Amino acid sequence: MQQVWRPLLWAVLVSAVVVAVLLFVVVRFVLPEPTREPAPPRYTIGVWEGQVAVFEGTQMTPTQVFDVAVSTLPEDLRRQIAQGVPAYNEAQLSVLLEDYTS
Repeated sequence: MQQVWRPLLWAVLVSAVVVAVLLFVVVRFVLPEPTREPAPPRYTIGVWEGQVAVFEGTQMTPTQVFDVAVSTLPEDLRRQIAQGVPAYNEAQLSVLLEDYTS
């Protein structure tokens, strides 16, 4: 009786391993990666009454306005700031503000 069960157990074990490998291959290589929505920017550098300004989140009024007229910036920076320059954290905001305020 024990000899009958041994091949059956091996068959079940091998089948389980094959199914696990097939599932791994399908999940890893066949299914598309889930699409992730990009996180909205925490800050946006934009224009407020002709000056460089920082807006938080989706706020319509700035949290900071700098004494830098947008008209004094180089054309490429004026174009960027007119569209709104996103910053996703304070460090990125600080680096970007150096470009627009110095």
